[in-house]
Formats: sequence, C-alpha cells, structure tokens
Amino acid sequence: MKNLLVFVLPLFLFSCKSGVESHKAAIESLDSSWTATTEAVTNFAGSLTADVNSYTEAASGLAMTEAQVATLKPDAAAKWNEAMTAYKAATNDAYAPLQAELNDFITMWTEKSASVTALNEGLAAGKIEGDVAAQVAELNGLVTQGQEKLATWTAKQGEIKTAADSALGMLKSANESATAK
Repeated sequence: MKNLLVFVLPLFLFSCKSGVESHKAAIESLDSSWTATTEAVTNFAGSLTADVNSYTEAASGLAMTEAQVATLKPDAAAKWNEAMTAYKAATNDAYAPLQAELNDFITMWTEKSASVTALNEGLAAGKIEGDVAAQVAELNGLVTQGQEKLATWTAKQGEIKTAADSALGMLKSANESATAK
C-alpha cells in the first residue's frame, strides 16, 4: 500500500494544473483571434482612408470655382451643380457615418486590448486576477462582434464605392460638358 501511495501521489500532483494553466489554451486562442481581428480592422481602416483620399483627389482635379460655374450656360451650371451634389452625397456624406462607426469601434477595441494584454501577462507570470473564464468569454464575444462588423462594413464599403464611382462619372461628364469649347 505504501508503494502504491508513493507511485500515485506524484502522478496526482503532476496531473493537477494551476488555475492559470487550465486557461492557457483559451487565452492563447483568444490572443491569436484578437491579433488577427486587430490586423483585419486596421487593414479595413486603411482601405477606407485610401478610398476617401482617392475620391477627394479625383474631385480636386475636376473642381470648378463659383466664378467658373457662374460663367456657364444655365443648363451646364445646373448639370454641374447636380453632379457636385450627387458626388458629395455619394462620397463625403456616405463615408462619414461608416468612418465614425469604425472610429468608435477602434476606440473600444483599443481599450479592451489592455485586458488581452493583462491575460497574456498573467499567463506568463502564472497569476491572473478575477474570473478568467468570464474575461476570455467576454473578449471572445468582442472578437466575434468585430468579425461580424468587418463583414458588414466591407459590404457597405462596396456599396459606397459603387455609388461614388457612378457619381464621379457624373462629375467628370459635367466637367467635360462645362469645359468643352
């Protein structure tokens, strides 16, 4: 019996993980998902900024001053004003809410990144404060939310780009009509 106890006791002690170790896989999985989602959100933000900059640059090459518009024939001036209104609605007005929503999400995401860092540091140190399972579940929920938002934002970006391209075409046409001699 004594020999059995000497054999079983070390196995029992070895098989018992610390509280932190029992959450290691969940924390590492969360960290991986969080990092991937952070990269995807960052890339999307860059893509959105590139779109806005591209449309702004395209419009600046077609811009007309009020004095130039005033010298146009009434139908050409009306076409120009209509095209400019449509262009602003399809670009500035369409991108602004998406950018605002993205910025709000990035602010929240950045704040919650500290929790992911704390879990990783706690894992490395062997001690984590609070309910680890609840923290991991909450943060995994945010990862899922981030991925869903990215899918929605990407679709919305595609819709906006289609409308903006059409409006840019109208603006180019109005510009060509107005500047044709």
